[in-house]
Amino acid sequence: MKALETKALEATAAWRRMGNLFLGVVVPIFHFTGGFFILEFFLGADHTWGHGLRTLVLIMSNVVMGYEFVYRDLQTAHPHWPGETLKKSVMRYSVIPFSAGMTAALMLHIIRYWAR
Repeated sequence: MKALETKALEATAAWRRMGNLFLGVVVPIFHFTGGFFILEFFLGADHTWGHGLRTLVLIMSNVVMGYEFVYRDLQTAHPHWPGETLKKSVMRYSVIPFSAGMTAALMLHIIRYWAR
């Protein structure tokens, strides 16, 4: 019985490391690309229904990712953390990468403008 418990704990630790990889790598990359393509839509001239709906879905998926997979996941994993710590985590993993993606899109448009 002891070996089964040890194996379960090792599996849980492995999944926790994968969760940290998801939170530290996948979520910021997703938010960065989301911010980039959302601002790219608003700055671009291609405002079709299809592109607009894809942008709306991207906005909603960024909101859901930030709330469900960052805020609520950390709230569940660390119930003793105060709300301010959770909000700072959302800023670190969601808002700052999203803003960086928007900044990258803006810089790309500025470079394109000056290259004309």
